[in-house]
Amino acid sequence: MSSSPFQALVFDLGGVVVAHDNAVLFTRLASRCRPDWRPEDVAALFRQSRWGTGTPIRLFHAQLAETAGYDASWDVFIEDWSCHLDVDASMLAVLQRLAGRNRVMIFSNTNQEHWDFVRKASGGVLAGLEPYLSHEIGHEKPSLRSFQVVAEKAGIDPVRSIFFDDLSANVDAARQAGFQAEVFLGEPWLLSFLEARGVALG
Repeated sequence: MSSSPFQALVFDLGGVVVAHDNAVLFTRLASRCRPDWRPEDVAALFRQSRWGTGTPIRLFHAQLAETAGYDASWDVFIEDWSCHLDVDASMLAVLQRLAGRNRVMIFSNTNQEHWDFVRKASGGVLAGLEPYLSHEIGHEKPSLRSFQVVAEKAGIDPVRSIFFDDLSANVDAARQAGFQAEVFLGEPWLLSFLEARGVALG
């Protein structure tokens, strides 16, 4: 396919291609709950379950309604649920360029509703970049098994592939699974790094 030094370039979404601010999310959700519910209370309720492995987000909506008095419909909840996400158009363009000469993959901890939102916000581009999503594979980063499953499903050799994530814990886990991996430090850094490694930028 190309003379790329890597069999695959694997990218996280949040903090790499998609900006996200969870404080904005929990503040928005709390604004529709009983007055005694603060954003940190909503965050604590959310963290009681592992929503990134396929547990339906509708259950969280139901929990908020029952426990915290969240008073909005499912449709409004979906708007609230994605209010903190913003696709980085510049990074999206970088991935598109890279995909012209390299195998580009996405590996993200996410859920169906957030994936639907960012896929639409990207004009469908993200869906075309070979996504491997935690809620579909049933495993979340930074578990070692999550990286093993991605490698198995993609049919790639981790040793010949490289993973980028903004969280060092996920990078460490990727390395334990045999991937080359780097903490993402921004678009200029990425372009410089890839050029130095001989990756065709498109």
